[in-house]
Amino acid sequence: MLTLSKNARKVLPFSLIIFFFVCCLVLNPQRYIESVFNGMLLFARNVAPALFPFFFFTKLLTGLGTASTLGKILKKPVSKLYNAPYESGYILIMSLISGYPVGAKLISDFYNEKTFTLKDCKRVSTFTSTSGPLFVVGTVGTLMFSSPKAGYILFACHALGAVINGLIYRGKSSLITITPTPEIKRDDNFLNTSITSSILSVLVVGGYIAIFSMVIDVALDLKIVDFFAKILSPLFSVCGIPVETAQPVIISLVEITRGCQAFAQSGADIKIILPFVAGLLSFGGLSITFQSLTFLRQCKISTLFYFLAKSTQAIISFLLTLAACAIFY
Repeated sequence: MLTLSKNARKVLPFSLIIFFFVCCLVLNPQRYIESVFNGMLLFARNVAPALFPFFFFTKLLTGLGTASTLGKILKKPVSKLYNAPYESGYILIMSLISGYPVGAKLISDFYNEKTFTLKDCKRVSTFTSTSGPLFVVGTVGTLMFSSPKAGYILFACHALGAVINGLIYRGKSSLITITPTPEIKRDDNFLNTSITSSILSVLVVGGYIAIFSMVIDVALDLKIVDFFAKILSPLFSVCGIPVETAQPVIISLVEITRGCQAFAQSGADIKIILPFVAGLLSFGGLSITFQSLTFLRQCKISTLFYFLAKSTQAIISFLLTLAACAIFY
């Protein structure tokens, strides 16, 4: 009888899942290679051109000491509200402007520069993980829902949800010891280093988008999404929520962009849809989760803590958008 080691037993479920997707590729290569290609195309056309400049310029700004300068301006509100280093104000602003996963990338940069401790990284990560206005207002609100108004409501509630979420994890008030930001030595290769770092970071994001494009198509083809949607439908019906939103919820939990598109095509009332979109947008879905954790694991932030923080942020954003829809619709 084959006896598995403790480590082998731990990785066995993940190994089986990976083997399952390999089998899907072998059995239907044309379909799922096309899925990956479509994900790469989405990344190349829409994500990389928007994300790369933000990665590059935030890297330059950090290297030039702008984080320290801007952070000092926000020192009092950030330290009082979140019990966090003043550089976190800079990360919050850049995350709100740039979107996922810029906040996580900046946190890892400050940790690697020994500006943040593990405790700092955990606190800062709870309020600097947001999507950007380019995606929320432009793509989701204007293009998908044909309503800039919906986009602005979503972004306002999404951003406010992140700001409030950080208050939950601020910890006990204490005297904060400000760790001086290390002086960054800039040489002739500083520009090249920034470009190289930005390209590698963007490629990580692109890899996740391509893979999760295939994951979604496999789940749709094998009726896995339909299966979970049927489980949710009775609950939604009891709560007075249109059952046609069940499938978009499941898709959003995996990949938020395709999930938002599914919500827009569901035909449900927008004032019912928006709170769910806001909550799921704040949670991020598995694709964004893995993108962010790629950087946050460098700071030793656990997956469990990340999921907990994102879950509370999602609930807050959902409730804020529910109230906003009651007022504006």
